[in-house]
Amino acid sequence: MKAKKLAAIALGAVTAVSAIGLLAGCGGLQAKGPQYEYTVIESDKDYSFDKEIPVIDGNVKIDGKFDESFYTSRNWFQGHKVLNNEEGTLEVTTYFSKSGIVVAAKLRDSRPVVYSEHVAPGNSSCFNCYFSIVSKDTPNYNVYEIECSAGNVFNIGVMTGFGVKAVETDGYEIYSAVVRYGDVSKGECFGYDVEYFIPWSLFGTQTRPELVYLNSTMVSATLDEEGLLVNGSYRIWYNFGYNQSPEISVWQNYNQGYSFDKDGFVSNKITIQTSGGGSVSEEWGYDWCLTGDTVNFNIKPDAGKELTSIVVNGIERKSEVKRGALSVRCSGNIEITATFAEKQDQ
Repeated sequence: MKAKKLAAIALGAVTAVSAIGLLAGCGGLQAKGPQYEYTVIESDKDYSFDKEIPVIDGNVKIDGKFDESFYTSRNWFQGHKVLNNEEGTLEVTTYFSKSGIVVAAKLRDSRPVVYSEHVAPGNSSCFNCYFSIVSKDTPNYNVYEIECSAGNVFNIGVMTGFGVKAVETDGYEIYSAVVRYGDVSKGECFGYDVEYFIPWSLFGTQTRPELVYLNSTMVSATLDEEGLLVNGSYRIWYNFGYNQSPEISVWQNYNQGYSFDKDGFVSNKITIQTSGGGSVSEEWGYDWCLTGDTVNFNIKPDAGKELTSIVVNGIERKSEVKRGALSVRCSGNIEITATFAEKQDQ
């Protein structure tokens, strides 16, 4: 199979939790890779699954490919990782089936993807989240830690006063799939997709809850030639709820995290319109905000231009712009109209 740096080379695997095997090690992969430039070349796609692909409720294939029609209408959380010299993106959505929850995630990183049988899933490239559910019928106040590594090793535990305790999964139909983009062994893989299914019954309910909380974490790692963490600790644990939304940063607590319902990610819409020569952008580049958060906008006139008006939800806010920035408290959808004009001679 060919490996191209900007081509999506998909390597897939589907496993039931009770049948996860060891993975090939891939240490010392330090090649510099592209950032956010992933082109899918259909002729290079090669999906290879070692087991029959599970189908949930007759319409959801757990294969990591996200080609079901409902995915196009999902609301996706879109996170932008910015940390020192590293960048990356994480997109997450959910599907509430009759029998359980499907979680889908797309991870893209500036650090190459690595995984090994010598380290725990959370010490490889990994999609990690802290999870709780909201159900009026059968309340469950537990917080679960769920991990799925780029090597498709899946773990689920529950938070206790003594740390994370493994959840007994025997008898539950739990499935996970990972599709990787690029050749991992050559250090040319900088992105992977994760899809998994967990039945509601594992959380003590037989009915769909109203809401779930996901505090999503993007784990990057560097492994040595033996497939072990460099210096025993070199990994980046990037939590979007901690780094970007301080009000939901306490991931150990029930109801802390980004909210997802039957339509996917729960958020408010940001709409920006500009005229006259200039730009307005949310600090992370997002077109969404969470109720209660303070959202910062960067305002940049073109050369020779200046801001003459910035209206937020019908209210003029130009006097509040300081050093090219404006802070807005999110209490619903945010609509911004900004006007720029030729700079007046002083």
